[in-house]
Amino acid sequence: MDWLHSCGVSATHYLQTHYGHNQDFFFFVSMATDLHNTFFLLFPIWFHVQQAEAVRLVWVAVVGHWTNLILKWLLFGERPYWWVQETGYYGNSSRPVIEQFPMTCETGPGSPSGHAMGAAGVYYTMMSSLLATMLRNQRSPIRKWYVFSSLWVVFCCVQVCVCLSRVFLAAHFPHQVIAGVFSGILVAETLSRACWILDASLHLYFLTSLLLLSLALLLFLLLGSAGVDLLWSLEKARRYCHQVDWINMGTSPFASLFRNTGTLLGLGLGLHSPLCTETKRVVAGRQGDGTAYRFICVSATLVLLYMFDSAFRPAVHSGALLYLLSFCKSATVPLAAVAFVPYCVAAALHGSHSLQNLGVFT
Repeated sequence: MDWLHSCGVSATHYLQTHYGHNQDFFFFVSMATDLHNTFFLLFPIWFHVQQAEAVRLVWVAVVGHWTNLILKWLLFGERPYWWVQETGYYGNSSRPVIEQFPMTCETGPGSPSGHAMGAAGVYYTMMSSLLATMLRNQRSPIRKWYVFSSLWVVFCCVQVCVCLSRVFLAAHFPHQVIAGVFSGILVAETLSRACWILDASLHLYFLTSLLLLSLALLLFLLLGSAGVDLLWSLEKARRYCHQVDWINMGTSPFASLFRNTGTLLGLGLGLHSPLCTETKRVVAGRQGDGTAYRFICVSATLVLLYMFDSAFRPAVHSGALLYLLSFCKSATVPLAAVAFVPYCVAAALHGSHSLQNLGVFT
């Protein structure tokens, strides 16, 4: 593995040396493809374009990130920014000097890449949905081939950019991002065949969220009882990150676990709330303004979530409180996008029942 890691460090050094002037582009790619933007940006838009596929999008993101967490705990993957500083592989030779950035010092294990896996799963799901829609009424074989090829080229270009950005930032080795891409596609393809996702009850959402949390915690306790320290990567991040301020506890395995399970539960609460039911009834009974309604919903949701995300950033660095707040914040996002905002917009446009007439969640 040392040889493979050294090749990865050389790749990082090459990118930083020859393409350092493009660092803003690499920063943007890593930031834009973070799962945070999937939930705060892509999902609210996609929900009002293709609701079923937006629901599947959340399942793919959550299950994919959970799978990524389990794999990271089992594979003990290094990260370039700390491996190059502690390895004895180079002996008396000078080791490559690689630069660190504010997004470099992630605290979890490195393999497979969560960014690459998440982006691959999310964008593969969106691409599959677009392909099905665009090819449905397309009869010309040439046009079908053109649409199919174009979307696949765009998808591959996005994945290449994500992989290069993670290697440039010294957050991952090349083999880790490649493994992440294939793992993400595998998760997305598997869940694309799970039709029960679209009809999942609130009970199933609750049980799935609880199951994902419980299995991860159980694995953590079992490996801990066997003498395996699953927080080893956090210690390395603290030791080898050049700037303490760059260490983001939000990238820790447990923080991401609680964020994603909170998102899944929030989606279930939103889809099965009286708000959502009433909104569907009102909108279905009024014809002719569907486009305007969806546009207003998307705009209002994006503004509300931006304000919520900017205002609600608790200054908590570790511990159970961080995980609890992450869970609650993440659950609020799909709940607002699916139920609260659409209901308020429908009430404003159609004069629906007041909020006082609502009961408990069904």
